[in-house]
Amino acid sequence: MRAVHRNQLVWLSDAAWQQVRARAWDAQAQSLLNHWHTQQLPLVVCRQRVPQNLQTPQTLSLGLPAPLRWERRKLALEVAPADVERVGEFPLLTVSLLGPADAAALQHFLQHLAALQVPARVYGSYGWQQLTGLPCVRDGSDLDLHIAVPDMVIAGQVVWLLRGLHLACRVDGELLFPDGQAVAWREYAQLIGGRVERVLVKHHGGVQLAGMAQLQALPC
Repeated sequence: MRAVHRNQLVWLSDAAWQQVRARAWDAQAQSLLNHWHTQQLPLVVCRQRVPQNLQTPQTLSLGLPAPLRWERRKLALEVAPADVERVGEFPLLTVSLLGPADAAALQHFLQHLAALQVPARVYGSYGWQQLTGLPCVRDGSDLDLHIAVPDMVIAGQVVWLLRGLHLACRVDGELLFPDGQAVAWREYAQLIGGRVERVLVKHHGGVQLAGMAQLQALPC
């Protein structure tokens, strides 16, 4: 299995699902897992719990955030890397994701991202609703975007676009840098605006506070 990063999707093999479902779960969790298995739905890569000094991780930490049918329950799973059959990404942001009132603003936003050659993916409630076909979004749900940026210059331009994106729902999410480290775009906006000196940087195995100089030192 190739290296994975936070917020990537993985699909388990049938044998792995059989092992997961055989564990001791309550009735609600078992119903949820049965549905995920039979519908061949993915799990999401979480922050890893394994020591980072291990060259070959023994387990992979995954999450399953349930739709409304299962009361938005969240399950945490540990599987072997060999249990992963394939790796993928959350759906791309499209104009049709939200209602007609937001279509023009999304179209304008996506056109500018395309000019920067930066894709925006949708995770959180809106992303899982697209993946599962089941109700996940509720009143007050944020639109969570995962935007991979090649460097800090493009990151700043993306933040400028995000600050100008006015939708019926709140726009949240992260900027993902080439080395796999991610920063919440709202925090990054405060950093480049001089309102904070450090931001929380999330990576595969944990989190750390970093300032502008540390971010500029990230490999591109």
